[in-house]
Formats: sequence, C-alpha cells, structure tokens
Amino acid sequence: MGTKQVVSIRPFIRTTYAFEKLRICKRCGTYTCLWENECSSCGRSALVSVQQRAASKVKRRIARDIVLTTLLGGAAVYLGESLDQSMLAASVTLLLLGLLAFMHKRSFLTEQLRQMKRTLQEDREAIRQGINRNWALVAEARKEDEVLAYEMLREIGSLVYNDRIRLQQVALLQSFVLRSDMDLQLRPLLLGSFERLLAEYIGEIARLKPELIREDAIRYVANYEVQILQLHNGIQILTAVVAAAVRKSKYIELFPSLITRYARFIPKDRFMRLYQTLERYPGKARGGLAESVARVYNERYREQPVDAWS
Repeated sequence: MGTKQVVSIRPFIRTTYAFEKLRICKRCGTYTCLWENECSSCGRSALVSVQQRAASKVKRRIARDIVLTTLLGGAAVYLGESLDQSMLAASVTLLLLGLLAFMHKRSFLTEQLRQMKRTLQEDREAIRQGINRNWALVAEARKEDEVLAYEMLREIGSLVYNDRIRLQQVALLQSFVLRSDMDLQLRPLLLGSFERLLAEYIGEIARLKPELIREDAIRYVANYEVQILQLHNGIQILTAVVAAAVRKSKYIELFPSLITRYARFIPKDRFMRLYQTLERYPGKARGGLAESVARVYNERYREQPVDAWS
C-alpha cells in the first residue's frame, strides 16, 4: 500500500433536496452539479441555480399576467362610453391588479417549487448529459489533484446513486490520512456488494467517528463478516464496528450474534457500557449475548471497582 496523503477536504454543503445542487447555464442550457464559475460547455459566466431559473420563469409568468390585465383594463377605460364607465373600468383594473399581486406573492414559493419539478422532468436528458460531463472532468482532475476529484465525486454522488461513483470515492478516501475533524460520510457510500476498500473505510470510520456507524453500516459488516475476516486487519475492523454499535441499545438488540463474537475484544469502557445496558434491559439480550458478556465480565472485570470502568 502506498503512502497516504495528508489532505484538507472542504466541508460538504448539504441541501434539503438533491436537485438544489444543480445549476444551469442561461446561455446554452447545460446543467452542472459542480461549483465552477464558467459553463464547461460554452465558457460563459451564466450559471444559475435551478431555484433561480424557476423563480425567473415564475416572475415572467407573473409579469405576463400583470401586463395582460393592464392592457385589458386600459382598453376598457379607453372604450368607456362615459366618464363614469371609464372610472369604473379603472377601479376594477386596479382592484384586479392588487388581487393578482397578492395572490402571486402568497403562492410564489409553491409556484417556484412546482416550476422546478416541471423543469427537472422536462430536462431529464439534459441533466443526465450535464452530470456525465461533470463525471468526465473528474478523470482529468484526478491526475492533478485527488482531493478535488473526491470533492467533485461527492457532489455528483449526491445526485447519482451509482456503485461505481461510490467506489471511486472510497478509493480516494482510502488514499488520504483521515481525521475525526473532517466532514466524512458513510451512509451515501455503502455498496450493494463486498469491497475490501469499503470494509477498511468502515473500520476507520468506526474508530474516528463512531456516530456515523448506523444500522445499515453494521448490517453491511454483518453480511460480509466472512470476507472481512479474510483481510489482514479483519478482526480490527469488526471489533471497531462492534465497539461503535454498542453505543446504542437498539443495535445491541438488532445484532446480538455479531456483538457476541467480538465483545471480548472491544475496549473496556465500551464493554462495560454493553454490560450495563444488558443489566438494565435484559430483554435486549438474545442468542446467548447476555451469557457471553457475563462470562467475559466475570473473567476480566468483576474484581475492578466501578470507577475503574471508564
């Protein structure tokens, strides 16, 4: 294995909806999910978010309604046969314009979201082509700057659920020196099949950021336990994941067999947390977990004072 790089990874900006990552060029209509300032297709500085694009379309529709109402009202005023009719037409026109403005202001955000969904549906092929263009740029970036390549893949991966993209991200992450202060991810990188790099990454995450070890990651490790054990650091990976899992009683109840097999290897503070959880909630112990934990406790920790457990 080559020497890992010491790197700095920019924080990932999370959005409420994945499509909020998309931007579109006002000039050529090319989509991107990256952060470049100029369109990679036409070279113009004309990129706007899909929210801005949708808002612009809604505003144009509002302007059209206002102009049409004004023209019709003006015609009614002009064609009035008397001053009273013209005044009435002007009053009705002003009332309609005020009502129109009030209704559009109240429903603007709803209309913007509806317009975004309509645009995304209509532009599916253009979006696909734009993301493929972004993906092609990753290969070029990787030759010069692997951190940038990873950050680009992370953006693409927020929109495209593809095992190949996930594996590329994991491969890059495993070439970096990871730290607990980094903005790391795990759930978006889980694959549908066993991969050595992913198993090693999960083990590293379990040590650095155990709060990221959730049910799906533990289930992945449990499903591929045999393959993981064949790795040179397989026991360490499984032990780290189990140590992270015992932080929550829910996972103790869901994965008793896995925890039973590796409980004796986890750090003392995590083991005592497990022991105390089973003492407090005996119903969560299944498949011989309670007996196994009690046996390890009696062998190693029974004679130690409570304040020595932490």
